[in-house]
Formats: sequence, C-alpha cells, structure tokens
Amino acid sequence: MAVTTEVPRTQSPAEIGGGHALLVERVKARVRLGLRHEAIRFGLTRDLDVPFEAPEARIPISVRKLESGDLPALQSLEESANVGQDAIDAAWRGRFASRQLNGGYVAVDDRDGTPCYVQWLLGPADNDFIASLGGFPRLKDGEALLENAYTPPKYRGMRIMPAAMARIAEHGRDVGARHVMTFVGTDNIPSLKGCKRSGFAPTLLHTETRYLFGTVRRDSFADLAADDPRRILEF
Repeated sequence: MAVTTEVPRTQSPAEIGGGHALLVERVKARVRLGLRHEAIRFGLTRDLDVPFEAPEARIPISVRKLESGDLPALQSLEESANVGQDAIDAAWRGRFASRQLNGGYVAVDDRDGTPCYVQWLLGPADNDFIASLGGFPRLKDGEALLENAYTPPKYRGMRIMPAAMARIAEHGRDVGARHVMTFVGTDNIPSLKGCKRSGFAPTLLHTETRYLFGTVRRDSFADLAADDPRRILEF
C-alpha cells in the first residue's frame, strides 16, 4: 500500500552549510527544481537475522561511534577533484552532527586512526528528528535507518563504503532493530552497488515531488511486490 505525506520544505545541504559559495549553490538548486520536479529513490533493506559476511575494504578499517573530534578529518578536502561540491557536502555533515551527534558512526583507517567514513544509524526514538529532515517514512519498532553516508575525497575508490556500511548496519541491534533501511536514487549506480555489497536489497519505492522551485514537497512510499524485478539489483 502506498503512503503519501506532505511536509514543509526542509533545508538542503547548501542552505545549511553557510557561506557565499553555498548560497550560490542554493540558488542553482532552486532553479533546477523548476515548477515541478520528481525524484525516485529505492528504499533498500537488510534483514539482520539473515547471515551476511561483511566485505573488506582495500585498507584495514574498524567501526566505532562518531565523536566531535572526528569532524576535522571527515571535512578535509585533501585530494578533492571537486572542491566546491565537497565543501558543501562536508559542511552539511558538520551541521548534521551538530544537531545529531548521537547515532553517528565512523570507519577508521586502522593504519593511523584517521576517520575515513561517516554514516548515521537512527531508530524509532529518533523519529522526530527524521521527520524534520523530510523524505523518510516514520520508523516502526524493529526498524532502523542508515542515512547521510560520506567518504572524504582522499579515501574514495578504496571500497570503504560497503565494508563500513555493512558493519554499521549490524549496530541496528543496539536500537532494537531487525530491519535496517537506507534510501538511494534509482539512478545512483555506484551507491546502489555499494548497498548491494553491504547486504541491502530494494523493498520500497520513494517518490519525491517538488513544486514551485521546491517550496512545496510531497513524498510517497510504496512497497515493492515480492515478485517485482526491481527487488534484484543486477550490475
């Protein structure tokens, strides 16, 4: 059954980050939305009761809770090929952490202890915060949400995302979850590949429609039928 919600427009990463460059990106993003814009994402789920062996990254990593002292390394633009966009993404994670440090996890480069990946794991107790973000269903008991993954530029291409994401998902047990969800655009093939390697598969379809340059937003969530071919990610 499809569920449709309408929520006030929330701030984008560009709006939250601050600064002249980010303001410019905010204006560009609004213009791109136009009078009507539709985006479709998969809701992917991993059942923690199903045995799964986490993949290995190309460097040794371990996972732990996020600490405020991790942010400078996670916001580093070293080796960035797109400094403008990476600055926006890094600023967004910093602001996100300032609102919700709890629930954040980092993967750490075991060679020198540098944080090399961050992602948030949120449970039903975080539903009010999740609602403030917009674009996510309300979590039920036994569910958790993985959101806001980010890899600093110097650590990209090392297959850290699937290795770290698989391990962070297992902490869903800490919030009483059996099913861990995450959301990825249907056209974001690199991230979908990473999710598949992390043990996730599509179970839900999220349609986001924005009107009048993003001032009005509607979100619709529909379960994928058990025999829907979109449940199988083939690459």
